[in-house]
Amino acid sequence: MRRIVVGGLITAALMTGIASSAASARAAGTCVTVAYVALLDRADSALSANPAQPVAALTAVTEAQDLVRSAAPDLAPVIRGLTASPPDITDSRSQVHLLATTLALPRGSACDVDSQAAQNALHDVYSSPVFADLDQNQQQSIFERIGAVINWILSHLFGLFGSAGSIVLGLVILAIIAAFVIYRLRGVAGGRRAEGIGEPATVGDDPEREWKLGMAAAQRGEYREAIRRAFRSALLDVGGRRARLNRAWTTREMLASLSADADLLAVIAPAADSFDTAWYGKATVDAAAWEVARGRCEAVRRVARHGAGTQST
Repeated sequence: MRRIVVGGLITAALMTGIASSAASARAAGTCVTVAYVALLDRADSALSANPAQPVAALTAVTEAQDLVRSAAPDLAPVIRGLTASPPDITDSRSQVHLLATTLALPRGSACDVDSQAAQNALHDVYSSPVFADLDQNQQQSIFERIGAVINWILSHLFGLFGSAGSIVLGLVILAIIAAFVIYRLRGVAGGRRAEGIGEPATVGDDPEREWKLGMAAAQRGEYREAIRRAFRSALLDVGGRRARLNRAWTTREMLASLSADADLLAVIAPAADSFDTAWYGKATVDAAAWEVARGRCEAVRRVARHGAGTQST
């Protein structure tokens, strides 16, 4: 089962709600999703106030939990933190803020808004090549396939020609295979060099510096470079705070390695899709594409840093 659909399942659950909760919400003339997100925003504002208002936040979070119950993320840890003595303001504010920003609805959202455009956009994201076959077993590498062929040939030739004849014939076949592999590898290396023209080497491991360089590139109108810098900043945050990443991995290999971290995978996959489209695509990258990519990369950085803070505590 693809773990990356967790985010989609949460949103779908909020849109439908539990039957009884949805019925009561309709009777009151309130959309379940809009009301739930509004309550989270109210709790976030109460905890961010100076001074913080834990009682008001607790009331809003409790109402949100009662509104949708099991059809949404469990707010019990937040409720426990706010009912502690003294209330745990810091962790509660961090958890509520993460939920509120992740589930934020577009400005002006209401029950009668046509959601077809949003559903189409979500479908386009999940149907992109980045998500293809993540739940499938990885194919054997070319070297593993070659080894299996050699083993099969030697095992069959030994019975036909005996030990000496099998070794000689096996060496001849091995030389032919080695020549073929060298030929193929030269072609692949040449293709990679051709594709890599124009992609500059990047040094440094400071995510903040990469983010600032991305913002500066966007101000100059260099949106393709800005997306590359923003995505690299997000990956540096992930690699330094939450998960081990290998720079030699392809996008698919990176996402497959994160399959056990549903929260991180749900935000990093769309960001990777924006990067692949901008950097390797042929279409012109405009300001709208940059804004989408920046929001996705910001979500990756936010989840990576939240996860690091949770693990450290």
